[in-house]
Amino acid sequence: MCTEYDPQHEAEAAMKRAAEAEGADRQRLIQLALAWHQLARDPADEHADSSSSASHMARIE
Repeated sequence: MCTEYDPQHEAEAAMKRAAEAEGADRQRLIQLALAWHQLARDPADEHADSSSSASHMARIE
């Protein structure tokens, strides 16, 4: 049994299923796709996003 996952592939598959679903199932699958997408993001991008958000929040205050 393979335990390797491709988060980007899983996100795309969940969005395809969401497009075919309705109601609460559609919302659940969209949330699942977003979670997989978050896992697929590059950690370096995460760091850049959080630092730019922090600087943006500092300017607002």
